[in-house]
Amino acid sequence: MIRHCAFCLKSIEGDQIKKCAGCMRRTYCSRDCQVSDWTSKGQSHKIWCKDNIGEEDIDWEVKETEGKGLGVFAKRFLPKHTKIMVDRGYRTIQETPFEFINSLMPHNGTLQEKWDLNSFYTKEGGDNLGIRLARVNHDCRNNATNKFIPDLNTFILVSIKDIQEGEEISIQYYYYNDFSTDKEIRDVRESVIKPKWDINCDSSCVCKNKEIVDAIQKGHELDELIFTLPIRTEDDIKSSLKKVDELIEMGEKYASGIMPLARTYYDGFQIAITNKNTFPLHKKYIEKYLEACEVVDSKHSSNYAEALQYYNSPHLHKNSY
Repeated sequence: MIRHCAFCLKSIEGDQIKKCAGCMRRTYCSRDCQVSDWTSKGQSHKIWCKDNIGEEDIDWEVKETEGKGLGVFAKRFLPKHTKIMVDRGYRTIQETPFEFINSLMPHNGTLQEKWDLNSFYTKEGGDNLGIRLARVNHDCRNNATNKFIPDLNTFILVSIKDIQEGEEISIQYYYYNDFSTDKEIRDVRESVIKPKWDINCDSSCVCKNKEIVDAIQKGHELDELIFTLPIRTEDDIKSSLKKVDELIEMGEKYASGIMPLARTYYDGFQIAITNKNTFPLHKKYIEKYLEACEVVDSKHSSNYAEALQYYNSPHLHKNSY
């Protein structure tokens, strides 16, 4: 079986393969690569070793896909909420190994053009590049989602639905169904994804479905409304929580997995704890928020640590009555 070195990505086989003694899944071509990958020079595998993270050549593979160049495909059945990939995030062109960034599209482009095409921008972490994540293609009906975790300097790729063996793993490069995004930003989506990634969504694409587009806008308006509602009385709070539940239901139907729902779960928690009589209602929201943080941010993140603190001691939150 041919494997890839998890640090330098070189193809290896037979006696060249050196497995991590901890997880027995991640492989290297040399002791030097293993040592580097154990630290922040690579994945920081010492953090992830016991977490059963998906690995190349076992759980997924990079191969040619018609009309898209390379893509990432499942090598086995990947249940919903599987952590498919944990990829180190490079924050600048200068810190990215030349051979890594030079292997990316466009083939004849400059390093800056390769960076601009393949990096991801987040408000929390700015521009970051994941070398293996860059092989994952866009689909408006994505079956996975990705998030950059700044305090871990890491991208996590998570399945948001069951993915079958042989199925291409896909994400959205620019969300059409994010309730937290203003309509003005969603409206310019096509003018961004077409010239930058050559993505053409025809009238049959899910992102053009009027019923769904209208529902996303309704969800956005509800999302903005929730924190303008009064929470002075018990009835006020229960009324606000009904709106939170309505938004969660819409998110489960239209949003891309658990990640965009996390903020709504947290909103429900913050509202419920403001009154002694509604305080017990907080539990279902903080439980779901903790789950979302574990799935998308991982148990190693500061977001998860904060969620766990509030799960165990909700009165520590500033909103608690």
